[in-house]
Amino acid sequence: MLHSRYFSNVFTFIEKEFHPLRFFSSFTASLIGATISIIWAVSCSHLIFADSLSPYISIGIGLILVSNIVTALFIASRTSLPGIIPSIQEPPVAILSVIASTIIAQSSLDNIETTVLTLIVIIILTGILSGIVFFTLGFFRLGNLVRYVPFPVIGGFLAGTGWLLVATVIKNYAGLEISFNNLGELFSRDILFLWIPEFIFAFLLVIILRFWRHFLVLPSIMFLTVICFYLFLGVTGISIDEAREMGLLMEPIQQNMSLPGLTFDSLKNANLSLVFNYLPNMFSMILLGVIGLLLNISGIEVALEKDIALNHELKITGIANILSGLMGGGLTSYVSLSRSVLNHRLGASSRVVGWLLSGFCALALFGGMSVLSLLPEVLIGGLTLFLGLNFLVEWLYDGWHNLSKSDYFLVLLIVISIGFLGLLQGIIVGLIVAMILFVIKSSRLSIVKNVSSLCNSSSHVQRSFLETKIIKKYGDSVYTLELQGWLFFGTANQLFNTIRNRLSDVNQASIKFVLLDFRVVNGLDSSALINFIKIKQLLKSYSIILILTNLAKKDKKKLQKKVGLKDSSIHIFKEKNIGLAWCEEKTLEKYYPTYKSCQLLEAQLRNYFPPSVDVTKLISYLRPFKLSPGELLFSQGQLSLGMYFLESGQLSVIKEIAPNKTKCLRTYKSETIIGEMGFYSQSNHSASVIADEHSSVYFFSSHAFKRMEIEEPKLASAFHKFIVKLLIERLQYREQDMQNLLS
Repeated sequence: MLHSRYFSNVFTFIEKEFHPLRFFSSFTASLIGATISIIWAVSCSHLIFADSLSPYISIGIGLILVSNIVTALFIASRTSLPGIIPSIQEPPVAILSVIASTIIAQSSLDNIETTVLTLIVIIILTGILSGIVFFTLGFFRLGNLVRYVPFPVIGGFLAGTGWLLVATVIKNYAGLEISFNNLGELFSRDILFLWIPEFIFAFLLVIILRFWRHFLVLPSIMFLTVICFYLFLGVTGISIDEAREMGLLMEPIQQNMSLPGLTFDSLKNANLSLVFNYLPNMFSMILLGVIGLLLNISGIEVALEKDIALNHELKITGIANILSGLMGGGLTSYVSLSRSVLNHRLGASSRVVGWLLSGFCALALFGGMSVLSLLPEVLIGGLTLFLGLNFLVEWLYDGWHNLSKSDYFLVLLIVISIGFLGLLQGIIVGLIVAMILFVIKSSRLSIVKNVSSLCNSSSHVQRSFLETKIIKKYGDSVYTLELQGWLFFGTANQLFNTIRNRLSDVNQASIKFVLLDFRVVNGLDSSALINFIKIKQLLKSYSIILILTNLAKKDKKKLQKKVGLKDSSIHIFKEKNIGLAWCEEKTLEKYYPTYKSCQLLEAQLRNYFPPSVDVTKLISYLRPFKLSPGELLFSQGQLSLGMYFLESGQLSVIKEIAPNKTKCLRTYKSETIIGEMGFYSQSNHSASVIADEHSSVYFFSSHAFKRMEIEEPKLASAFHKFIVKLLIERLQYREQDMQNLLS
């Protein structure tokens, strides 16, 4: 038994959607949309069922209208954004018109019914397969994958689709293929007048809509065209039959209610071998349908400033196309950008729009075929030509100004390839050239993001003044390269040349370590491994140690297998900072072998203060204590009460960046000072400090410092100067870190 809340929701929906003003908007929008859909159905059917297939135009119109009825009804009921409606799209129609032309050329007139049935099976099967692919992508949330298709390839396909639409329409009206051999005949007086009215209408439509982009312009032009056409017939006294004989009107469309479905009988009678021959074309329609759907959804989101559940729309569009194919429709249909935006501009953001549109299309299907034959040919052919010309203008004219030269060249190449070789071949050519251009562009981009040494980019280990001075003095012996992008043969060879050129530069200091940081490397191709073998051999010949940091597990496995990382000349560290700290240790071992022997604090401070300062008296104001490994010096958030002198040992600064997640910001070695900022600001500690090993520390409290200012003002002044110098050094260090980060 239905819950009372269900009836309440139904009544609320009816009261809202069928309010006079809201329903009028929905009715107007659906009537305009249905009119465009019906005219478009006639145009598409003329395009597909041309030449010897023209007696079957009514079946083509029926297929398209069934697709409109089923998809509009289902998508309107289930969409995440009420008011958006589907439509038969141009790319599949262009491909189907080419398939139909090829099938006609390969078939005899005696077997025309088999030809028609074969074409219908291709149409229906494509629709069902499209639906399955749409649903699968949405179900597994893979909608974003198709966005990796290169943008110029999509543009080239759309421009190529435009060319196919233009060429097919002109061929249908002129009876001639567009080719260099036929150009003279195509522009002869008798042939020219067969197609030029539609072309002029389409061209004017392109110009008008480029200057007036209001959503009501196109419906208004279509309506005025019909009115003006019949006014012209009235003024000139031309009857409808005479206009039809002159080719100004369509031939009467016979009502055909026996629309074929995809049954075992139809499969048995169709030429299945021919169907399988066109599977590549069918899959190209499916792929382009997915791309078109996602692009249209993105366009609607931008135009209406609303979010649409992309994967949900893929699933419901898939189900709608499957139902359409099983019920005798089949042409791939998905949400229309222009008509959906038109609905919302008219205030018709309602599911009722799709339902009413479906109803108007059903009226045309089951009783309005005869009315469709009253539409002027200039409107039907001109509308199809307009769509083709619009694609060409958008990508070949506007593209010249909006695209880079390489992208424009690719678009133009795809259009020419489609014109001479065919649609699928043109797309394949475009993808191949796009990959070649990608390789060329990638090889031109520097694989090295930043070059540095210990002179300008040290580790996060805070060392004594003397140790830091030695590291800076001999820091050029560490050659650090931060890598970026994708490592393949070309970019890896660029890396090899960079290292080789640096080693052969006699004007620079000799190198003892080469550090390669992989933090922003996207991946390592197998073709790059040969260059890493060459790098390893080159560095070995110079007795240079190779250090690899931030290396991904999969890349590490590749290098281990082909290059060999278990070598004394190669060291791997988890982070660049750890690798730099290791290089610093090795540098100090060579140039300052006694650095590990720790002096008492008094001896340490005498290195920083002039002889006139009584260091012994300064130490009397400090309180010594010991820390064991793992023991906290102070905690994050704790009030700062003074500063600390690290006589010996090692301390680490730990920052809590999320609950149960910490990060080591800096490590302090002997002869360093901690907490000087908090000492002056009297603020809370921004991080915790913990002992890594047994450490000897002296605490200089704020209270003791105030007492020293009163008792020993000269000593306090000298201490102030010492801290200022220390802070300047720290600020310079952090500024260098920031510059390296931004470079």
